[in-house]
Amino acid sequence: MEEIDRQAARWDKWAPHYDELSTGRQIQHDAERLQDLAPEGPALELGCGTGLVALELARLGTKTTGLDVSPKMVEAFNTKAEASGLDARAVLGDMTRIDLDERFALIFIVASTLFTLTTQEDQVACFRAAADHLCEGGVFIVEARVPDWHPGTRQALSVREVSDTHAHWTAMVHDPVNQTVRSQEVRAEESGMRLLPMVTRYAYPAELDLMARLAGMRRAWRFGNWEGASFDAGSPRHVTVYTLEPSDDR
Repeated sequence: MEEIDRQAARWDKWAPHYDELSTGRQIQHDAERLQDLAPEGPALELGCGTGLVALELARLGTKTTGLDVSPKMVEAFNTKAEASGLDARAVLGDMTRIDLDERFALIFIVASTLFTLTTQEDQVACFRAAADHLCEGGVFIVEARVPDWHPGTRQALSVREVSDTHAHWTAMVHDPVNQTVRSQEVRAEESGMRLLPMVTRYAYPAELDLMARLAGMRRAWRFGNWEGASFDAGSPRHVTVYTLEPSDDR
């Protein structure tokens, strides 16, 4: 099985639970900040999932397309878009090899979704694919956490919830050499157990900037959050805006 098929299988498992497990995100606020950068679109979200951000952006009036590797995520996105009458659609695809006959004023990948590409080569390919689909003056936005794994930490367990009827935890194994984390989101209850697997490769902000340069883009801004706070050594996340290099430099 190729990596793209493994990713699709993992995210198909997540699809029925994706919205439930994303309740802590400020979806409307994030969409408003995205629209500030390209109010008329068109916009493309990479790794769109069930459309939490992309559909909110469409509700604000921006023509939006989503791309995801999971057939079940794409189906959920399109079902919600059709039910709401929104100018939005999701397509099945690989964000390392985007094949759309359209260029976009805004391409974005949020919630550390870039890290679900599990090799540096695939992450660079994603930057290149995004650059190939940006129109002149367009922007590519990456929102991601700042990695905080200590090289000596090889595993972690995070207990999220415990009650009389169920327990919910995340088990993680860290490979510092390859910058990868393999995890299982586990929910155990009287009726059985649910396992949601994930494999990620984290990258530091400076590494992402180099990926952008390799793809013919450069960093325009980096913020510590969607409100535009300064990014500093204590920032747990970053929102970075990349633009195409001038055509003479590409």
